[in-house]
Amino acid sequence: MEKKYSPRVKRTREKILHSAVEIFSQKGFQASTIREIARLAGVNDLTVYRHFESKEKLFTEMLQRHALLAEISEYIVQGITDDYARDLRAIVRTFISTFKKELPLIKLLLSEAEKMEECRKYVAMFTEKIIEKLTAFFEYYKIAGQIRQNVNSYAVASGLYSILFARVYSFILHGEANQSLSFMSENELMDGWIDLFVAGTAVSEYSYTK
Repeated sequence: MEKKYSPRVKRTREKILHSAVEIFSQKGFQASTIREIARLAGVNDLTVYRHFESKEKLFTEMLQRHALLAEISEYIVQGITDDYARDLRAIVRTFISTFKKELPLIKLLLSEAEKMEECRKYVAMFTEKIIEKLTAFFEYYKIAGQIRQNVNSYAVASGLYSILFARVYSFILHGEANQSLSFMSENELMDGWIDLFVAGTAVSEYSYTK
């Protein structure tokens, strides 16, 4: 059962957790200190220890409390409008925009995954859950008659996730500004992905407009 905190305590904890993401993503887990996190959060070291006991427990709660997985999963489940291409476009754009907002956390997870089991488990769990939700999305539209029955929903979901995550990873490697394309906009690029998936999965009778 989740603990209940007063508004003041909750604000303090959120400031510490937000600062932890920033410091950990900049310096890595081992090189980061509670003092640096406390300074960025505007509190003293003892306040951080009083709320989280140790750097390890702070890191663990930071992962557990983060809304990245919940935000994307909820949108996939609740974003159904019974128009396959329109919903797919919305999912793709939500995925990219959400990941852009959370680049420091994604960078941290990927950089620490080799050294920290906690990060490896989180990345594996996140990937599994998102592909599971996407698979259910494609299965829904198979039942609705907008996707061919011979389509392997899991394979399509895995392929879509791989493309989207590769795009996000390019932002981490090269910076978001350096990934702007001179010959097409980000939306045009995403529409190209959607065209590819719709053409490869939709029934012949299905048609859509951009």
